[in-house]
Amino acid sequence: MTLKLPTVSIIISAYDEIRYLPATIDSILQQTCSDFEILVFNNHSNQIARWFRHKQDLRLKFIFQRNLGIAQTLNQGIVAARGKYISFINAGDVWHADKLQKQIFGLDHHPEVSLIHSWLMLIDRQGKSTGKIIKHEYSTWVRREIFQPNQIFLQSVMLRRNCFDMVGLFDPKLQVTSSWDLLIRLSHHYQFMAIAEPLVFCRKLQETNAKNWLIAETDLYATIEQAYAHAPPELVRLKSRSYASASLYLAKAMLQNLPNPDLAIVNNYCQQALEHDPLIGLASEFLKIRSTIIILHYLKGDRYSRLLVLLEAAQRWFRVIINQIKASLP
Repeated sequence: MTLKLPTVSIIISAYDEIRYLPATIDSILQQTCSDFEILVFNNHSNQIARWFRHKQDLRLKFIFQRNLGIAQTLNQGIVAARGKYISFINAGDVWHADKLQKQIFGLDHHPEVSLIHSWLMLIDRQGKSTGKIIKHEYSTWVRREIFQPNQIFLQSVMLRRNCFDMVGLFDPKLQVTSSWDLLIRLSHHYQFMAIAEPLVFCRKLQETNAKNWLIAETDLYATIEQAYAHAPPELVRLKSRSYASASLYLAKAMLQNLPNPDLAIVNNYCQQALEHDPLIGLASEFLKIRSTIIILHYLKGDRYSRLLVLLEAAQRWFRVIINQIKASLP
């Protein structure tokens, strides 16, 4: 008798924020498509046993080992996976019930596509929506777009397992940007597809300390150098824009994730972005960050998220005014 293999292998690195793991796994077990296996990497065997002793589900497999880092853990999952499609999810995030079914349908009916992803909705620690949806609509050949950081999130991705035979696995030398590096390599060979709705609910969990930004900065720049070393000639001229986007990403991330961000460092990242690409100074994200820096000099205790709401409201109001002016012109 031939053993039936699962259609999808789902890989979870569950070393951080483990208390949210049951919600993550429940969201997978409640999928409308049931043809999958779940590979959970963790080092808390006693706690896991207490949580899941009543769940006798053969699709659920726990691999208990010390934390080897995200890239090596995901690589182990890929090697152990038996499905023809691979998906990833962070402990703490949850999926829409139709996530797997919609992505499997997309890959099954579009053989020219090898990776399919979706939008994300941000949720708080209690699982309630923050109202923010991250929209990425990158489809077909995305080589130009993917050279900017944070364009596609790994927890929204499903891809064909045989893609790894072509491009290799995650780079374990990269602590922060290993998924971006992999997506760049995939973009050289394969077409992507986007589902224009949030199928992943991403939980905002840990705040990061300042030391991590040095690691993130090093990884970002190493990824850019590595990417352009193998990029086709028509993309090499975008290198300065990638560096500018990376600097802006670091500025925004520091404002969002540190309780008391060092505004001098944030401002320095903005200045670096301008030096790499002066046109980025006209981007709405750049203007939003610079405005936030100015306001934080005068407001104590306010967080970036609150300021962001005010700035977005002001942006919408200005758009309405501009549209009205345009409509009144002959």
